[in-house]
Amino acid sequence: MGEEQNPCTGTRRDRVLEQPHPTRWRNLAVVGALVIGATVVGVAFNRQPRAIAVTPSNSGASLVDIVTPSAGTSTTADEAIPFSPRAFPKKIVETPKVQEETAGTVEEVAPLSFQALNFYHIRDGKPAQDYPWLQDVKLIEPHRETTLSVSSPRDGYDYIWEVRSGDTDDTEVRASARGAEALITLTILDDNVITLKEVTSDGEIMRQLDELVMVKYVRREIRTLTDDEREELFDAMFTLWDVRVDTGKGKELYGDDYADIYAINRLHFKAAMSETCDHFHDGLGFLTSHSLISNTFEYSLQRVNPKLTLPYWDFTIEDFEAEKSFDDDDLKIVSPIFQESWFGSADPDDNIVKDGRWANTEIPAMYPGDPGDLNPDVYGLLRSRWNVNSSPYLTRGMGTLCNTYDVTQIYPWPTCELHYWMATEYSDFYSWVWTSMYAPHGPVHTWIGGVLNCEETMASVSSLVGEDNANSLALYAFDQRKNFWRDGFFDCEGTAEAGATEDVVFSEGMCGCLGFDLSSNSDDWQTIYYNSTIDFDNVISEYDDETKRMVVAEVCASTIHDGDHLQAGSSLDPTFWPMHPTMERLFMFARLTGNTNDLDWPDADSSSSNEMISRYGDDCVGHGGSDVFPFDLLDSDHDGFEIKTGMKGNPETGNSFTNREVLAAMDPRVNQLSYVYDTFKWDHCLGSGYDFDTAFDFSSTASAEDKAKSTMKNEPTMRNPWANLKKSGVGASQGSTKKASKGKN
Repeated sequence: MGEEQNPCTGTRRDRVLEQPHPTRWRNLAVVGALVIGATVVGVAFNRQPRAIAVTPSNSGASLVDIVTPSAGTSTTADEAIPFSPRAFPKKIVETPKVQEETAGTVEEVAPLSFQALNFYHIRDGKPAQDYPWLQDVKLIEPHRETTLSVSSPRDGYDYIWEVRSGDTDDTEVRASARGAEALITLTILDDNVITLKEVTSDGEIMRQLDELVMVKYVRREIRTLTDDEREELFDAMFTLWDVRVDTGKGKELYGDDYADIYAINRLHFKAAMSETCDHFHDGLGFLTSHSLISNTFEYSLQRVNPKLTLPYWDFTIEDFEAEKSFDDDDLKIVSPIFQESWFGSADPDDNIVKDGRWANTEIPAMYPGDPGDLNPDVYGLLRSRWNVNSSPYLTRGMGTLCNTYDVTQIYPWPTCELHYWMATEYSDFYSWVWTSMYAPHGPVHTWIGGVLNCEETMASVSSLVGEDNANSLALYAFDQRKNFWRDGFFDCEGTAEAGATEDVVFSEGMCGCLGFDLSSNSDDWQTIYYNSTIDFDNVISEYDDETKRMVVAEVCASTIHDGDHLQAGSSLDPTFWPMHPTMERLFMFARLTGNTNDLDWPDADSSSSNEMISRYGDDCVGHGGSDVFPFDLLDSDHDGFEIKTGMKGNPETGNSFTNREVLAAMDPRVNQLSYVYDTFKWDHCLGSGYDFDTAFDFSSTASAEDKAKSTMKNEPTMRNPWANLKKSGVGASQGSTKKASKGKN
C-alpha cells in the first residue's frame, strides 16, 4: 500500500501512531482552584510513578512584562520591531563534559540533555519551526500532558526533575519528580525553567542542566486534531452556546472570566449594525479587530477546557479537493465542517441547521426596554435591521444565490493561487488588508450564508428586462439590501407580531423603500435608480423609464434575505470562529517571509478617508492606527465581559493597545502572543502548482535568481463582485455622500 495522505500536512510516516485517549477534562465549580504551576508524574527506572510535590501558582503571571510602542508611535517598517532570532538563552547552566571508561576505553559521555514531546509532536514533528525564536527552544503546550525523557540515561544513576518559573527572581520549585522519564503538565505561559540533575545512589549531583523552555498554545488546522480532541473542542465550544451567564450558571461553573456566545456575538453585532459605521469591516481594522475578538472567544473557551485552542480552517483545502473531483464548470464545495458531528448541516428546504450540537440554534430575541443600545430586526431578533429573514433559527444558504447561481460561480472560493498571491505580492499592510477582506476570505461568508427567498423577485424582473439582465442584477443580491439600507432607501419600522412572515412585514408597510412613492404617478424611483450603490443603469439603461421604475419597485419590495453568515450577528454561527485565524496566519506568513514589511497605518488621510467604505457618517472609529479596540462598544453594566487579548504588555483583562500596537504584536518574529500556529505550510497546494516555501524568494532581501524560481508569475484572476458598484453617489433624499458597503460580517 502507498503512504497515507493527509490533505493538511502531506505525507505521513509509514508507521501510523495510534491516537491516544486524552484524559477527559472536568468542569471546575470553584474558581481559584483551577491552575497549578506544574503537575509532574515521575517515572523511575522501573517505570513506576512516584509521589510528587505540586505547588499552586497564579496563571498568567509571566504575561505582562514587555516594552511596547507608545500610542503615538507609527510602526512603519521592520526596524520598528527588534528582530530576535531567539528570545532567551536556551540553557542557563550546563555542567562540563564527562568521560567514562568502558572495557578499557575512555569515551566522552553525551552531554546531559532531554526531550519534551506530546502526541502531536511525535505524529507531526515539532510545531512552529518557522518562528525564529523557537527553532532551538523546546516548546511545551500548556495543560497538555508532555513526556520529558533523558536523551542518554546512564546506568547506575538516577535523575531528578524540577520546574521553576522563568523569572530569575522566583526560585520556588513548582514541581519535582525522579526518573529517566516524567510526565509533565505545565500551566504557566512563556518562560519556564526545567532543571535536570543526574545523581548517584547517594544523592551526589554528577551533572546538572538548567534549560529554559517555552510554554505556548498551538493553533492547529481543525482537520489535524485527533478525533477525541476535536470532540472535546466541539463540546467546549457548544458550552458557550449552552451555558449562559444571564440565565444560567456560566460564571459559577467556569469563573468570572467566562463569557457566553451571546455576549461575544453582541459585541460583533454592535460593531457591524450601525447605519453610519461598520467598526470591524470594510476598513483597515478588519484584521486586528477579528483577531482580538477571536482571542476573546478562545479565552472563554479555555475557561471550559484549558488545554484547547481555537483551530484555524484552511479553506483552500476545500478548493483543492474540489478541483480534483469536479470540472471547472461544475465545481462543488464539499467540507467536513458541515457534517452533523462537526458544526451541523442545513436543511435545504428551509436552510435551518437541524442536526448536531447546534441544531435549531435560536437567534437571540430583543424586547422593548432591553439594555445595550441594540437595534434588532423587524421581528425583534438580533439580526441586521435590513435583513428580513423571519426564521427564528440559525440559517445557512450553503452556496445558494437566489436559486440562480452557486455562489462560487460568481464569487470564487479562495484558492491556493490567491492565498499564495497574498503571501508574496503586497509589500505594505495597507494594500494587504484591503485585499484580504474580500476575495481570499469574503466568498466563504457569502457561500455559507447564501442569498435566499429572491426567486420570485428574479422571476418578476426577468419578465421585465429578460433573464440575462435579471441574472446580472442578481450578482449584487448578496449585499443589495444592506447597501439600500445604508443608502437611506430601504428600512423597516416597528416590531412585527410573533409569527409574522416576510410577506406580512412588506404587505403591512413595515418594510420597504419607506417614504418613497414608487407608483407610476411619481418620479421618486429616479432617486433610487440613479443614486443607489447598485448600478442599475449599467444593466438596464436601454429600457424605458416605466420599465426602470417597475424594476426599482420590485427590488424595493423583494423578500430577499441573507443567511446568518452575511449579517451583523454572523458570529452566532460556530463556523465563523475557525475562519478568521486563517487570515491571521496568512498575514503572519507574509510578515515572516519579509514580503509585507511596511506597516504604516494612518489615523486619517485623504486616501484612507476616501476608501474607508465602512464609514457613512462623519467618523468611524475602528480603522485608524491609534484607535483602541473594542472602540467603546462594550458596556460593562450590560455586556458582562471584558476583552482578553493574550498579548504581553496588555492587562490580563481589557485592551490598552492601539491598532498599530496590536498589529506589531502579531509579528511572528517576536514573542508577544499566547499562542503560535503549528506550521506555515500549505503542502496540499503543491498539487495545484503552488509551493509556499518559495514565498521567501519574493522578499526584498531575496536574490534575483531566487525570485526567478518562484511559483507565481502573473497576478491571479480575481473576479471582483463589486467592480460595477458605484463607490460614491449623492442621495438626493439625504443630501449626503454615500459609499458602497462591500464587506462581509
